[in-house]
Amino acid sequence: MLIQFSVENFMSFKERAVLSLSPSKDREHQENVNNINGYQATNSIAIYGANASGKTSLYKAMTIATIFIRNSNLLQVNQPIGVMPFKFDEKTMMQPSKFEFIFVADDGNRYVYGFSASQRRVHEEYLYLYKTHKPTLIFERNENDEYTFKSQKTILEPLVRFNSPNKLFLATATNWNTESTKIPFSWLTEKIVTFTDAQALTNISLGLYKGDKKEEYLKFTEELLKQADINISKIDIKIKKTPLGYPGENLFPGIQINGQPITPGQQGFIEQFEVFTEHIIGEEKISHQLALAEESLGTNQLFVLGPFLKDAFENGTTIFIDEIDKSLHTFIVRHIVNMFRDKDINRNGAQLIFTTHDTSLLSLETFRRDQVYFTEKDNVTGISDLYSLDEFSVRKTDNIEKGYLLGRYGAIPYIRGEEF
Repeated sequence: MLIQFSVENFMSFKERAVLSLSPSKDREHQENVNNINGYQATNSIAIYGANASGKTSLYKAMTIATIFIRNSNLLQVNQPIGVMPFKFDEKTMMQPSKFEFIFVADDGNRYVYGFSASQRRVHEEYLYLYKTHKPTLIFERNENDEYTFKSQKTILEPLVRFNSPNKLFLATATNWNTESTKIPFSWLTEKIVTFTDAQALTNISLGLYKGDKKEEYLKFTEELLKQADINISKIDIKIKKTPLGYPGENLFPGIQINGQPITPGQQGFIEQFEVFTEHIIGEEKISHQLALAEESLGTNQLFVLGPFLKDAFENGTTIFIDEIDKSLHTFIVRHIVNMFRDKDINRNGAQLIFTTHDTSLLSLETFRRDQVYFTEKDNVTGISDLYSLDEFSVRKTDNIEKGYLLGRYGAIPYIRGEEF
């Protein structure tokens, strides 16, 4: 369960930006608060702001950080890390980007993990464990690549020689099956999902539909489509095996099928997924079948989202979706948010973070004040700011959608020559 994420000197965030899921003292909507082993965090966060205000920068910050943690062991020596510092200041361009996660891992303990990195090296890295109110240092790494250990020194110190300047020690130690790092590493790499490349997500989704729980995933998605008032009674997935020898040498170099690279002359079979939807039409209840490609973009999006949502509810995953309303109707987005609020569905502390322009979702009947965030960019400096609705004096009877559109909370575009 994610409690807090912060970033500094990354893309449009020059100063430290904090996305906190730790609930305030507000007693409203207790169903919006997850509780794991005595730790609390909200189960959804909505982020609003004008175009190019920093919403996607925040999304990319979490994405880049988790990808780096996941792939750190795969980096070659001197291979660039991929961070993007704030570029409108000569000083920050030369300084590292900083990332920090506070979370409750699968062992029920709270951890704080953070690192700072430039393109070629990790500058700082630290991991703390909270079994009580006082933190226990697992390891710390400073600017000079010097390490500090406490109780795990005899186990962790010998592993330093296997690390390199552009790799995270958390990943290196876990690669050697170290218990003190394995649990937080697993949570950071498995329990945070950011929706990046659409094709990659589709491939993962199809993999879930193909797996041991395929019937459960299909049933969940079919129910999700029905609840979204989409007239689909059944989804049918057929897997077609095509011999790679046909068309054989005529394949273009670099071509992929279902995300799998194919080379000319390659032997064996490639699996192709054919997805069909069934519609029951008319008083006579006649069944009609369509290919998924013939369905709307929103239906396709729900088909891809279905297994991720079910997987999140089963495993307590934190999902971050950029522009959730891009192809989904307001009512469907609200329904998905309400699924995370429903303790009968969300039993394991799953969380949804999303960016959106859809102001009709802005309501204190759905969200607590600490669940609504805004991003705003200073057009003079190019610096983005991240702040919560909880920072304003808002009564529980206020119409926050109207207040936002009137500019009371900032984070709206200014259109020159127009008044609203």
